[in-house]
Amino acid sequence: MKKSQVHKLKTFFYFAYGSNLWTFRIHMNNPTAEFVSIGRLDNHRLDFIGYSKFWGGPTATPVPTANAHIWGVIWRLHIDNIASLDDQEGVDKNIYYVKHAEIITPYIGKLMCRIYEHTVIPLPRGDNDEIPIEFWPSWTYKEVILLGAEEHNLPEYYIENLKNIKHNGEQGCFYMACLLKQYAKAKPCECKPTIKILRKPLKLDLKQLRTK
Repeated sequence: MKKSQVHKLKTFFYFAYGSNLWTFRIHMNNPTAEFVSIGRLDNHRLDFIGYSKFWGGPTATPVPTANAHIWGVIWRLHIDNIASLDDQEGVDKNIYYVKHAEIITPYIGKLMCRIYEHTVIPLPRGDNDEIPIEFWPSWTYKEVILLGAEEHNLPEYYIENLKNIKHNGEQGCFYMACLLKQYAKAKPCECKPTIKILRKPLKLDLKQLRTK
């Protein structure tokens, strides 16, 4: 997007660093969201905390940390979408709260963006500290974040760091949405099976059945 096209009346910028990196995910609740740019939130690290039944594990949050950063996507939404975005993030349930932060972009300078931070902040952690399993995201949540990161070509080193995040193996409810997306739009497979499944012929012994 060109710099001259970035700002529009009655819109706001939203910085996504978790599941809303993926276009399909954010469009589930906010179909009018427009991609603006990738961006970097400095002096924060990505962590996971809490538990979501929907995802099957903890969800992402930025944690203030010196000399760390988080890459993500900047979306532009109409101000009418603030309520739906807040609802998705569980603001009314006191799961996340809203704040604004300066996001650095590669080509269009800095943008002030709406971001969501978990109301419970994980404890400080060193690079070599063991991460307890309760802070491991679900397999599905991690995969959705990776889909968004790869879709928008986030830096390769950052994608590799995402791949190295341990997950708890859970699929969560969102796995069903992924299946619906796949099988609702994909054409049926017309390939012929290459292996025949051998089955024993069914034999009915009528005489034996009558004597029972």
